Formats: sequence, structure tokens, C-alpha cells
Amino acid sequence: LLKMEISFQQIILPNNCIVNKNVFSTYDPEIEYSEEKSLAYLQEDLLQLEFKNLNLVIDLGWYGESRGNLGAFKIYVIKDFDWENPIKIETSKSQKEITLKLEQILSEIPN
Repeated sequence: LLKMEISFQQIILPNNCIVNKNVFSTYDPEIEYSEEKSLAYLQEDLLQLEFKNLNLVIDLGWYGESRGNLGAFKIYVIKDFDWENPIKIETSKSQKEITLKLEQILSEIPN
């Protein structure tokens, strides 16, 4: 059995934020790729934050193949539950870069 020392990514959340899901880890496939870690820590549903007062959802996931490291993290910013037309999409293969993009998005949300 593979013993993995991976922790969850710390994120400073606005007061008006509801966490629907958070399994977003510090694992960065760009610099420490392994198939086992990717299969264990990467999925489409990593983090979902909701701002009911703004009708806003921020959704973070890994899209693409875990095998062969073919994929990327994506953040979707959804307004009024219109999943077909996100108001913003950010993409990165790097866990560190996508975390910075997430923090930037969160910093722009009014309380």
C-alpha cells in the first residue's frame, strides 16, 4: 500500500462563503507527478465554493487524464447557476499557479 504524505491546500475564504466540497490537496502533478498520486488526488470535483447572496459558485477540478499526466486544473466561476456560460475560466497544470488564481478570484468577491 502506497503511503502518501499529502495535505489539503490551505485557502483563506471570505465570510460569505459556503464550502460544498473540499478535497483540494497540495499535490502538484506538474512537479511531482506519479500515476498513483494522480489517481488518488485528482478528480473533477476537488473544490466547490458557493456564495448564496451573490448567486455565485466557484468550482475547481482536474480535467483530463490522470494517467500520463494529460490534463489540467480548471476553475469555473458560475453566476446564477448558468453552468453553460461561466463568467470566468482559469486553467493551469500547476497546483501552485491554480491556487494563486483561486486566491485572486476570491479576493475580488465582495463580502
